[in-house]
Amino acid sequence: MTAARPVLQRVHGERILLVGGQRSLILQLAHPMVAAAVDEHSDFPRGALRRLARTIELTMAVIHGPARERNRAASRIRKTHDRVSGMEREAGTHYRAEEPELLLWVLATLVDTVITVHRHFLRPLRDEEEAEYYEAMKEPGRAFGIPDEVMPPTVDAFHRYVDGMLGGGELRATAAGRGLVAQVLRPSTVPLWLRPGTELGRLLTVALLPDRIRELFDLDVSPASGAALAAVSKVSRIVLPFVPWRLRSLPQAR
Repeated sequence: MTAARPVLQRVHGERILLVGGQRSLILQLAHPMVAAAVDEHSDFPRGALRRLARTIELTMAVIHGPARERNRAASRIRKTHDRVSGMEREAGTHYRAEEPELLLWVLATLVDTVITVHRHFLRPLRDEEEAEYYEAMKEPGRAFGIPDEVMPPTVDAFHRYVDGMLGGGELRATAAGRGLVAQVLRPSTVPLWLRPGTELGRLLTVALLPDRIRELFDLDVSPASGAALAAVSKVSRIVLPFVPWRLRSLPQAR
């Protein structure tokens, strides 16, 4: 275990971070190449829940597992990316999932979402914690195939990168992306008895998204979304510090 891993395992051990899963995925789908890859090379939406569970399992293995398990999980992810290539139809642009710039955006959506969810539902990470956390996330970034020279060198540079992506023209809402985002927010394969939970998740996700992403996909923050985020955040920040770690943490972190 490297010196950076304890902060990585502590932050990513919190079960509440799963609230940000939809946010991270929608940020990824705002990139036309990522949306095209998901649309053309997955069984989404039919297998969306299975895909999400598999992604979480492999990501948690890379973060929490011993060295051998981390390497095996990272290798599986890289082999999957090696097989994914095609063309984004609207722009006629070829893509490969293993391209470092695409991998960086996917990693960035995870890091940015973790920082955002931690701020809302636990507490804001202190500046030094955020810097240490970002530095630690470079390790799984390397394991996924992102060279050091591609990753922003500091957490401040990382925030500038995210702001630049949100403010630039690289992110677009393609037809494929719009269809996938609609399925992310209201998955058609969820059983009826789980629908109330998915509706709460949708309200929280929309409220947590950056303004630019909401504008791209025509997602309005309704009063219900704002109220849900305010209420759940307040309860979470009050209650979670008193919940034993074995109950509030993910099994992989224990």
